[in-house]
Amino acid sequence: MEFEFRHALPAPVEIVWAAIEDIETVALCIPGVVRVEREDADRYVGALRIKVGPISLELGGLVTVELLDADTRTLRFLGEAKDRRVPGQIKSRATLIVTAHADGGSELYLHSETHILGKIGEFGQPVVRKKTEQVLREFSQNLSRQLIGDDPAG
Repeated sequence: MEFEFRHALPAPVEIVWAAIEDIETVALCIPGVVRVEREDADRYVGALRIKVGPISLELGGLVTVELLDADTRTLRFLGEAKDRRVPGQIKSRATLIVTAHADGGSELYLHSETHILGKIGEFGQPVVRKKTEQVLREFSQNLSRQLIGDDPAG
């Protein structure tokens, strides 16, 4: 499954990129993330609680940063996660690019290719797509609040 997402952000590109580079902090803007820890220079382990359709999942997994390029403001990563109770696996390779807007703000662009295997994949593409779009919208809203200093979490 492929996803593309764009969202305007209320901060200059330099500030947005600095937030994106702080992967442990920016990951907490993703709804449902309960834990993120750096394992080594390019790898992070974490957990995500999410409800997809009628099923609640607690996905544990690994994110490997494949590219973090400040010149092009591009982040590419591979995420792999499993739920201990529901058989299956999610693998997603995503590219995130931050660009400047003429109004002084920024745009966040995300493209991902996601593979959902096993029981988790049986939810059906429309349900998964809708949930993914909701999570991406909430992530960008949380990031916007963080950038303008209105982050209730911290």
